[in-house]
Amino acid sequence: MNPAGEVTWGQDVSITCLISTQHLGGTFILMKTSSSFRTNQTSSTNSATFIIPKVNFDNEGSYQCQYETSVSSRDFSSPLSDSVRLSVTVRLPKPSISMNPAGEVTWGQDVSITCLISTQHLGGTFLLMKTSSSFRKTQTSSTNSATFIIPKVNFDNEGSYQCQYETSVSSRDFSSPLSDSVRLSVTVRLQPPSISLTSPNRGSEVTRGDSFVLTCSTSSHYPTGVFFLIFSGSNITDPKPAVNHSASFNFPAAEYEHQGNYSCVYEVTWSTRKYTSPTAAPVSVLIKMPLLPLVSSVVGLLLLLLVFVGVYLVVRRRQRARQPGTLVCTQCLCSPGHIDWTLTSCVTVRGSKEEDYVNVDPAHTRLKRKEEAGREEGEKSEDHDYEEMHPKANSVKATEACVSVKDNREEEESSDDEDDYVNVNQSSDDEDDYVNVNQSSDDEDDYVNVTQPFVEQTLDIYGEN
Repeated sequence: MNPAGEVTWGQDVSITCLISTQHLGGTFILMKTSSSFRTNQTSSTNSATFIIPKVNFDNEGSYQCQYETSVSSRDFSSPLSDSVRLSVTVRLPKPSISMNPAGEVTWGQDVSITCLISTQHLGGTFLLMKTSSSFRKTQTSSTNSATFIIPKVNFDNEGSYQCQYETSVSSRDFSSPLSDSVRLSVTVRLQPPSISLTSPNRGSEVTRGDSFVLTCSTSSHYPTGVFFLIFSGSNITDPKPAVNHSASFNFPAAEYEHQGNYSCVYEVTWSTRKYTSPTAAPVSVLIKMPLLPLVSSVVGLLLLLLVFVGVYLVVRRRQRARQPGTLVCTQCLCSPGHIDWTLTSCVTVRGSKEEDYVNVDPAHTRLKRKEEAGREEGEKSEDHDYEEMHPKANSVKATEACVSVKDNREEEESSDDEDDYVNVNQSSDDEDDYVNVNQSSDDEDDYVNVTQPFVEQTLDIYGEN
C-alpha cells in the first residue's frame, strides 16, 4: 500500500497485488475485510495495482489480494494474501497569524489579530491563545480565516499570541498545529497637555499680591497620571495627580519671583515604567505693581524733591544773610500843612540785594505842630493874610516836600566815594533838618521796621486838629 501506514484524509492510496506464477494472464481481486468492497483487475503480468482516490474514513479497513486464472478451461484461485491496514486521518496544516497594527501598539488602541488556514475542512473553529496565560478566545468561521479584536489594549494585553484550528470530520475532532507567535507590545504615546492662566486681570498680567491659578489639562485617558509644573525651564517639580484629566496649581499671593514662563508635562506610571508627555506650550506670567502704591511712590518722590528744594533755598538765604552789608539811613522832614513829620529810611545793601528799614518818629512832629499852631494864630491876628487849606491839600504838599526813600537810595548808590556821612538839607519854616547816613554798619539782620504806620499817624493828627 502506498503510502503505507496512516493516510491523510483526501489523499490518493494505491494497493498493489503481486504473484509468482507461470500462469499469467489471470485476474487480481482486491477485497476489504468485513466489507462488501471488492474490485478486480485483469493483468497480463504477475501484478496489478488498485487506486483508491481521495480516501476518507469510509475507506479505512483491512485489504487483501487474491489471484484467479484459467488453465485448460479449468479455473483456479490463489489463497488470500496477507492484509494491509488502511488508516485515514485528518492532518490540518499550521495556521498563519498576523496583527494589525504590527509592532508596538499605543495604549488604548484597538488591535486585530487574524488567523488563516489552508484546508478543505471548513466550518471549523479558530482559537487565539496567549502564551503563558489563561487567555483564550474562540471564533467559528465558515471560511478559512477568522479575525480577533482586542479593544483598547493596555499593559495587561502585552504578550505572545498564537492561533489553532479545530474541526470535526465524520464525528471525529481534529486540531491543527499551533501557528507561529506574534508579539503584542503596548506603549504609551502621550499628547502634549495644555496650560492656562486664571487671574483677576485679563491676559498674562497679574497684580502683585493677587492670587492666580495655573491649570494643566490633557485629553489622555491614561489612569494614575500626574501633572508636573515647569517654571522658566527649571527642573520638573511640584507633581499633582490628575483629577478629571486636569490639575490646578494655586498661587495665593503673586510676587516678583513668580514672574516667568510656565509649562507642564503629564506622566503615567505603569508596571514600573514611566511615560512622559511632550511639554505643553508655555504661558507667560507678568507681575505688575499695584496702582495705589505706585501713585504713593510718585507722590513721595515729589514731596521729597520739594523738601530738598526748600532746604536748599533756606541754606542759600542764610548764606546770603551772613554776607557783610552796608546800612544806609536817610531822614526827611515832611510838612503836611500844620503837621511836621520826621521820616527815617534805612537801607541795608548786601551785594545786589537791598532791604529797607523805615522809621517814622512822630514825637518831634507833634512838638513842632504845637509851635506852628501858636505861630499861625499870631500871624492871623496881625496880617489876616492867610489861605485856608484842607487837610487833604496839606497832605498832598507834604508828599511833594518829602524826599522819597527810593530817590535817596539811588543817590546813595551813585555816591560811591562818601564813606561817613551824607547831609541832606530840606528847607522848613524855622529850622534845618539833617540826615545822617552811616554806611559801615555791622548789623547782619535784614528787616523793615516801621515804628507806626504813616496812615495811623496822619489820622491821629487830623483828629487832634
